[in-house]
Amino acid sequence: MARPLTRIADGTPYVRPAAVETQIDQAVQLSATDLRRRLLITDRNDPGHLRSECLVHLVREGRRSGNQALMTAVLPILLGRCEANLRVAVADVAIPDAANLRQRILDDLTELFVMDGSGDFPDELDFYECKFNKAFRALRIDAIRRAERRSRRSIEVAEMPELEVKSMPDAFEDAFARVSNAFKVLPTQEWDADREPILQAIEALPPDERDAVVLVHALGYKEESDNPEEETAATRCNCTGRTIRNRLTRAAAKLSRFKEDL
Repeated sequence: MARPLTRIADGTPYVRPAAVETQIDQAVQLSATDLRRRLLITDRNDPGHLRSECLVHLVREGRRSGNQALMTAVLPILLGRCEANLRVAVADVAIPDAANLRQRILDDLTELFVMDGSGDFPDELDFYECKFNKAFRALRIDAIRRAERRSRRSIEVAEMPELEVKSMPDAFEDAFARVSNAFKVLPTQEWDADREPILQAIEALPPDERDAVVLVHALGYKEESDNPEEETAATRCNCTGRTIRNRLTRAAAKLSRFKEDL
């Protein structure tokens, strides 16, 4: 019998549908050869077709037990199904930069398996063992919405006038101090919890602002230099030091507002 799920919603533990439980019980008894044969069945109406919920369970069990062969056999099949879904749901003709967005969604799903049993949501994949299509749809929609928000921010920033920045308010400097600290402190469980929100805020910045923040305040590059041979944030971004400072100022305004919301 498959191990019980632990995630709880509205006071009720998650429970796999009976058909999923039955198929999991059967799948774990298969030999490696028979499992590979079943994994190749793509017709959902075929009695031998393994449901995606079952595949999620097998990958999780492979990771928990250290069975790399099981994970290697099952995970690519599951990701292949998801990629086929995304080619329709995140179509090139409908969404800008669709190929990269599809890859990010697949990366997000893979990350769930990597983080399974740890972090703030150790049992997040329980939902995927119950209703995979619904769970993956939510993951997909969330990624699309994040991409749309980033796109809107980029348009708004592009319309802002380019002004020379002489100095930054204290709140901006404090925001960047938090960025620097996020990359300097040695990893701990508490560090991860504190670091994640600021990293999410950095990720949400428009690409040009995000690059400037990471180069200057995470990697330690100078904004610009009088030495033409020195690599700086400006040379890395192929722009002037003035442009880097303006990008940093716009980024700092967003990050300082983020701090106030914590």
